[in-house]
Amino acid sequence: MNIFRTFWRSVKDLFEDLFILGIVNILWVLINAPLGLALLLVANSTGLIFIVLLLGVLTIGPANAGLYAIAERVADGRTSSWRDFFAGLRANAVLSWKVYGLWMLGLLVILFNLQFYNLNGSLFGSIVSILFLYLGLVWFGTLIYIGPLMQIQTDKRIRTIARNAALMTFGRPVFTIVTLLMMTVIMVTSIWLPILAILAAISFMAIWSFRATLTLIAEADARRNKAEEAASAKPPDKGRGGQIRPRE
Repeated sequence: MNIFRTFWRSVKDLFEDLFILGIVNILWVLINAPLGLALLLVANSTGLIFIVLLLGVLTIGPANAGLYAIAERVADGRTSSWRDFFAGLRANAVLSWKVYGLWMLGLLVILFNLQFYNLNGSLFGSIVSILFLYLGLVWFGTLIYIGPLMQIQTDKRIRTIARNAALMTFGRPVFTIVTLLMMTVIMVTSIWLPILAILAAISFMAIWSFRATLTLIAEADARRNKAEEAASAKPPDKGRGGQIRPRE
């Protein structure tokens, strides 16, 4: 049920702050428009597509950082302006290049191996292709969390962000996969309705990702508090003769 509660909360956030989210969505599209144009120009060359995608991190990373800065303010119930978008973009530009650069590099490795083993034609190649297909699904699952964690965490080390994103992805696989599939449906729909992509879809993905991350953090905190309460309520161990032996 948390999957759909998170989705519904994100929809409410979108409509309550539609004006500012529409503005930053347009800004994101404008910043990344050269990337889209470049992909169209090299559509017939796999190698060039890989290069363009890797270089695209130069604009995608900071633009996403700006979006998640707005998403955090919306989730906190604070007012926002386009200036907050650019403030978030500048504040986490270098971090976003590292985070999304490593993610994109990992994606290209997965795609390269998928292409290679699909052309292999053997049983072994088919099995390895399935493994890389699953890895690709997991890899896209981490994409839900790395942007929000980049904004939320006080520890900005790459390995900490990667570890926490992996823990969320593998710790809550059903939540992650269902959320990812729902997001995919909306993004595919926005391709057929470009006005949706230009005005709202990207901002909505950021809000939804941020809400999903907050949901899993809240669940983890609740489990930890429950475990601590259970441990504190446990009666002390007794030694022989009824003497109370403190637990180590």
